[in-house]
Formats: sequence, C-alpha cells, structure tokens
Amino acid sequence: MAPEPVAAERAYKLLKSDLLAGRFKPGSPIIERQIALEYGMSISPLRDAAHRLVGERMVEMVKAGGYRVPYFTATALRDLYVWHGQLVRLVLKDFSQSDPVMAMPDLAIGPGQPVAAAATAVFRSLADFAQNKEHGRALASANDRLTPTRIFEDEALIQIDEELASVANAIFGSSPDRLSLLRAYHRRRIRRAGKIAMIANQGGSL
Repeated sequence: MAPEPVAAERAYKLLKSDLLAGRFKPGSPIIERQIALEYGMSISPLRDAAHRLVGERMVEMVKAGGYRVPYFTATALRDLYVWHGQLVRLVLKDFSQSDPVMAMPDLAIGPGQPVAAAATAVFRSLADFAQNKEHGRALASANDRLTPTRIFEDEALIQIDEELASVANAIFGSSPDRLSLLRAYHRRRIRRAGKIAMIANQGGSL
C-alpha cells in the first residue's frame, strides 16, 4: 500500500532536514525502522521519502537493499562546486537594472546560525528569485547537495564568515563586482575540494 501523501511529505521534509543539517555521516545507512520510529510514523512513508531523495541525489540505494548517505569524492565535490558556480552566474545574468532588488536573508552568524546555514540561505534566496525557473530549480538542487559539506568548509578554509558577508552584499546589493567575487568564492572551494571531501567523510576534524 502506498503511503498517504501527508505522511510521505512529512517524512520527506524531516529526513531532508536531517540530511541538510549533517546529522548522518557520509556512508551511513538510513536505518528505516529506527528513523521511522523516531519520526513517529510507519516505514512506508519513510521509505517513500528516501526514494524521493535518491532522485535528488542526496541519498543512494545500496545494492544489497536499503539506502545510505553518499560519500563525497574530491572529483564529485569539485564538479558540484563548478556546477553551482555556473548556475549562480546564470541566474544573476538574467537580472537587469530595472529588476526589483532581492531581499537579503538573515546572515546573523553565531551558535544558532553557523556560516554553513547562512551560505545555504543566501543561495536559496537567489534560487527562489531566479527569473528562469529552470535555472532556479537547478540552483536549489545544487545548493541542497552542497549543504552537508559546507558544515566542514571552515576546517579547510579561513575567514569564510567575512567572505560570505562580502558575497551576500555583492549579490543582494547589485555590486558591479559580484560576478568576480563569486568566481573567487567558488574557485577557493574547487581548489580545496579534496580536503573538504576528506574532512566531511571523516565527520569532522582530522
């Protein structure tokens, strides 16, 4: 029997939220019975949510059965940063001087809002504001897939809070230098993709 739509949607939102927050270490299995019990639901909607997240490439199927969180490889993470950067520039190039100014998301960085969450909020807002909705959906997808690795960027890069503030001001303030700032932002991460992937796969500091 297929899960009820409301239960399936709730399971999807809960599981995706946990994935975005980095709750599961790369390579960890999605233990359906345990997580379903925690969420207060049956296995069926949880399984439906996991299958949906396979389509978003945030979860992968295991040959022996079940699901797990993917490992990050240097090449895959590098490609994802490149794609994210290209999409950001595509979205920004669609805007003209006559377009309304985008609202900047809350960038209060601290215990309740780490840099990783703030970065995700910046690019999610940009995706939501995209004039070309296909570009926006693609950017939202790339942004979600990068979110779990952003938790570990501060262990491979320095001053990412100041960098993010500059990038956000450039995007939402329509700075003429915003494309060059964004290229630099992504270039730093592309160069350090191997180290970021290694730290993420180990779940934190080396």
